[in-house]
Amino acid sequence: CLLNWANEALSRLGRQMEDNSILAFCGLSVQPKASPAVVRALQRFPEIEELNSVSGPVDYMAVIRCDSHARLDKLLDEIGMLDGVNHTQTSIVLARKIDRRRAAG
Repeated sequence: CLLNWANEALSRLGRQMEDNSILAFCGLSVQPKASPAVVRALQRFPEIEELNSVSGPVDYMAVIRCDSHARLDKLLDEIGMLDGVNHTQTSIVLARKIDRRRAAG
């Protein structure tokens, strides 16, 4: 069926685009009173795929996907300049070793 073929092609294209993007995890330390405003501001960035509140040395962990290192660099500068953000710590994913979400999907 043409529809099944088209869906499979779109799925393969989406995986290929994901594979070519830059994935990073960004920990954010935020002033407690500023948390709601920081979360609202972060919602404006489409590159932030997930934002989780976490325990430990940072308050939030953002999952970021960008199409270039230049865009990631600019985005991290923009995040770091938000009122209420004390500091960020970012790690860029070099290789995915286990991915159970993709296998389940």
